[in-house]
Amino acid sequence: MIDNLDKRIIAILKKDSRCPFVEIADKLSVSEGTIRSRVHRMVDEGVICGFTIKTSSKNVKALVEIRIDVNTDTEEIANELSGYDGIVEVFEVTGDQDVIAIIDVESSQHLNDIIERVRRNDNILSTRTRLILKEHFGEN
Repeated sequence: MIDNLDKRIIAILKKDSRCPFVEIADKLSVSEGTIRSRVHRMVDEGVICGFTIKTSSKNVKALVEIRIDVNTDTEEIANELSGYDGIVEVFEVTGDQDVIAIIDVESSQHLNDIIERVRRNDNILSTRTRLILKEHFGEN
């Protein structure tokens, strides 16, 4: 169970996962040891699943909406897609589509190759691709 202090620590780490514990402690008026133990606990409990970076790139990025056959295991398809080189995130979703994949590649040709590979799966009924034109990173 996470409390308000944990939520505030997470908010800071989401903005900058490399923020030193001592700096977080100063911002939140607690000891560095408190921050260290709470972050380690949240990692151990699976609240924090990893630390990552955001890069500025000139890559081609796209969101691909995927509709699958009703008699197909959505999780199986999602897991398969997450293994494709260039697919950086996969979500099982509700609505008209079943899975959304975020693709981040160096060229439109590579994007097209991935989409064609996805479409070759017999259990995938359709795809809809949306190019990402501009990214905005929020506070959280």
